[in-house]
Amino acid sequence: MRLLDVVKGGLIVSCYAGEDINELMAEPVAMACVARSVMAGGAAAVRTNLENVSAVKEAVGPEVPVIGIKKIYKELGSKDFRITPTMAEVDALVAAGADAIAVDGTRRPRYDELTLAEFLAAIKEKYPDLPVVADISTVEEGVAAWEAGADFVGTTLSGYTPYSKNPIAFGTLPSPDPDYEIISELRAAGVEHVVAEGRITDGHKMRRCLDAGADCVVIGTSITEPRKIVKTILMDASEGGEQ
Repeated sequence: MRLLDVVKGGLIVSCYAGEDINELMAEPVAMACVARSVMAGGAAAVRTNLENVSAVKEAVGPEVPVIGIKKIYKELGSKDFRITPTMAEVDALVAAGADAIAVDGTRRPRYDELTLAEFLAAIKEKYPDLPVVADISTVEEGVAAWEAGADFVGTTLSGYTPYSKNPIAFGTLPSPDPDYEIISELRAAGVEHVVAEGRITDGHKMRRCLDAGADCVVIGTSITEPRKIVKTILMDASEGGEQ
């Protein structure tokens, strides 16, 4: 299975549920059911956290790519996290059955003694056939990750680092527009495979991301987080009138 061939032009659904985000659905059986349902609706692949990888993989079957991540927080109660920051998380995701992984590609201080380039090289040496998505927040980070050997660059963290072009807080409602500009800028800078993620809430925004140059699109909470979906519906309803 070549990941790009499967996801090209398609929708990857992030079925993330943990005590940090979507804690009310933080049960592997719940996320497995959600994953099976989104695949029935036409999704191309699933992205999920380590705690749910095994159950999701069993639910969707061997032909569906499962992209695994593990967020590690700097300290208890902190909002400062990194995505799959060390080889320990990579090993755990591979053992759980992930077909690909996403790692932190930002320039923030890492949680090991390696540079990002060294980390990516170590992953490729140990798991040469494992596709790696580097989640970034700026064009410069994306170019660096691509040149260091990432298979894809994801816009997941655009806006969510203090030095992002337009910083915002996680969970902001109503959700600001996706960062369409970073997609086209990454492509113009030579990044060949871009995964658009972040604040993409409908098919029109997905289409704009693809038109901007993304290979595929990831949508998460707008599909898999009922609490946020309900809050958004009620917020829109309280404004009154038709859009």
